[in-house]
Amino acid sequence: MSPAKINLMLRILGQREDGYHNLQTLFQILDWGDDMTFQQVNQNGQCQIRITGFNDVPEEQNLIHQAAQLLRPMARKQSDWLIDVNKRIPQGAGLGGGSSNAAMTLLMMNGYWDCGLCQERLLQLGNQLGADVPLFIHGRAALAGGTGNELISCQFDTPWVLLLLPDIHISTARLFQHNDLRRNQQCIDTALLHHQDLWINDFFPLLLSIDQSLRQLYQQLHHLNPVRLSGTGSAMFVLCKSRAEAEAAQSQLPQGLRSVVVQAKAAHSTGVEKNQ
Repeated sequence: MSPAKINLMLRILGQREDGYHNLQTLFQILDWGDDMTFQQVNQNGQCQIRITGFNDVPEEQNLIHQAAQLLRPMARKQSDWLIDVNKRIPQGAGLGGGSSNAAMTLLMMNGYWDCGLCQERLLQLGNQLGADVPLFIHGRAALAGGTGNELISCQFDTPWVLLLLPDIHISTARLFQHNDLRRNQQCIDTALLHHQDLWINDFFPLLLSIDQSLRQLYQQLHHLNPVRLSGTGSAMFVLCKSRAEAEAAQSQLPQGLRSVVVQAKAAHSTGVEKNQ
């Protein structure tokens, strides 16, 4: 499985000279995401891959393709592969779907092509593809700094998550470039990181102010408290102590809103989707 992630907290500490932003964020990996299958189609080939499961993403823009291209020069086995993806993670949701797919490709093809790269080298390659890719190579919940790529393993008391997946695509670049984005947050001391009342997302008030459809949906969720935003996308979530609590909240969602109840990855449970 190629898992999704949520940002339990996302603070923007400042903009760097290179245009990127320094962040302090808490990542939780979920035990739910895309299914990826890798099938060898030619044992003696040219390190070619074919990707299926995407209808609207040109191959050269697909992070799976880009990840494979990074590995090809280091391959010691020249096999060709078919990579099929059953997408569950929506694009533009802030759940890291493309980054997760790229990380899974780096991890799997590193072995299949006998590249022999250590995790540190894979993390470096992942960082070339996107700020979230190292998280999925890291494979564990983490506190992240820098652009989100400086990772320290953590554990959080977030056993169950109700994911809310509105059919709204959000442009990350547009949000980062917006003049109203707050860019001067203070870094939270590590001793306070488990205080959930400090788990804010600086993009949430901005997104609610500029996206009417998301704002209207959020207003319908006032009985679920607190509703949080993941990353820079449209996906929202509610943290719950038990599956029963999460399913009770799910039963109260507006008609037509896609949702899924999942556990954190460490809990090793399978999510069950629901369309209201």
